[in-house]
Amino acid sequence: MILPVLMLLASLLVIGVHYRAGTIPMSVEMKGGTLITAYGVQEGPAMERDLKERFGFGVQVTAIKDLSGETVGANIQIDKFLRGEESEEVKNFLLGRGIKAEGISLRSVGPSLSKAFLEQAVKAVLFAFLFMAVVIFLRFKTFVPSLAVVLSAFSDIITTLAVMILLGLELSSGSLVALLLLIGYSVDTDILLTTRLLAKRGGNINEKTLSAMKTGLTMNSTTIVAVGILFLVSTSSILKEIASVILIGMVADAINTWIQNAGILQMYLERA
Repeated sequence: MILPVLMLLASLLVIGVHYRAGTIPMSVEMKGGTLITAYGVQEGPAMERDLKERFGFGVQVTAIKDLSGETVGANIQIDKFLRGEESEEVKNFLLGRGIKAEGISLRSVGPSLSKAFLEQAVKAVLFAFLFMAVVIFLRFKTFVPSLAVVLSAFSDIITTLAVMILLGLELSSGSLVALLLLIGYSVDTDILLTTRLLAKRGGNINEKTLSAMKTGLTMNSTTIVAVGILFLVSTSSILKEIASVILIGMVADAINTWIQNAGILQMYLERA
């Protein structure tokens, strides 16, 4: 059980350090700024450099690819809320590089709106987690097994957030949806394990744990395969964000459920 404990502590450290430094990757919706989607451009690094030199604000350019892997456009994220004249200047700059007007879309989010969105997003995750914990305690009516399920789900979310930060995956509306889905996914296998071990007291604990593990890992594997295919074939950046977060969460869930939660339940049953 040392591995999941170290994972949780390291994840809390990563999140804490980046939060204090203000370096947690966030999308335009969360931190404010402007997102420009431009199709028909393939010069990402050069465009990023030229935009920085021309306008002097922070710019990040990421490629948009089709199913064949060919670049068909770019997402241009600007760390500034562009007003009317500034938006027109950027559009004219893109038009001057041969991009057609119909291939350009611009979305700006002001600081106050992004702050409100971030606060609501945090509340959504906290309330979802809180109500999940209440349902778990009402279902099992036993403190230690219920706490083990909640701890495992908490570890999954924290570990996933830490890995997202390390990989540079942004906290966005898509990744938020994935984190909410992950709460349900992680609790699912924990409930399976807890129900198998508590339904019938006595018997061989290891055999019941292995039986639950076969079912749980099969569930995890099917989810990983399905979401992995979604990540590979999808051309939507939002769907790729959701798939990435769920894949990270599934790996974390396998460790936290079958090492951490299983270990806590086995010690609890042996002492009961």
